[in-house]
Amino acid sequence: MEYGIGNPTYGVRLSQNSARWGFTCQNFSSAKIPEKFKRGTKNLGGFTLIEMVIYAAILGIIGVLAINSTLLMTRAFTDLRVSRDLNSSATALFERITRDVRGAYDINAASTFGTNPGRLTLDTRDAAGTTTTVEFYVENGLVKIREGGVAQGAIMTSSTSVTSFIVRQLANTNTKAVKVEATISATRANITKTRNFYTTVVLRGTY
Repeated sequence: MEYGIGNPTYGVRLSQNSARWGFTCQNFSSAKIPEKFKRGTKNLGGFTLIEMVIYAAILGIIGVLAINSTLLMTRAFTDLRVSRDLNSSATALFERITRDVRGAYDINAASTFGTNPGRLTLDTRDAAGTTTTVEFYVENGLVKIREGGVAQGAIMTSSTSVTSFIVRQLANTNTKAVKVEATISATRANITKTRNFYTTVVLRGTY
């Protein structure tokens, strides 16, 4: 038979054997504590200072990479739009010049050749067959057109400008031709592109 008395730290165990009554005393504090109770003393959550610094550094690197990627994509998109503006203006300008030069029967003496900015004035006929003029000239950095003395506005887009517009007359005994050289710039945000364009067109009415 056993009886336990004492406090949680120290206790006395009473035992009876077959020979006589005896008392033995055990110190409970020397008993082993099960591992499941020891686990409560460990740090089960949270981060150490070093871990927080490492995580912050990783997040910072990811953030920088994300920002750089966004900036690169934005710049590439802007660059694409600048190239598109440049090509659109050049295409519109030279298609109109080519069409009107081919439809003209002579080059008007009011034209300005070999200098910048040049001026091209063509003698042509309208849809009714009436003699009229078509004039290409530079104003406020844009190539504009005037038909029959009436201004028709710019041929180029507002995001582009012409920095050089030179007209040259080519002629022999049988034919006349016009060579047009243009330097066009396009700008969006902080991106600017400049390209040189040229074309040579023969007047159909001269051969």
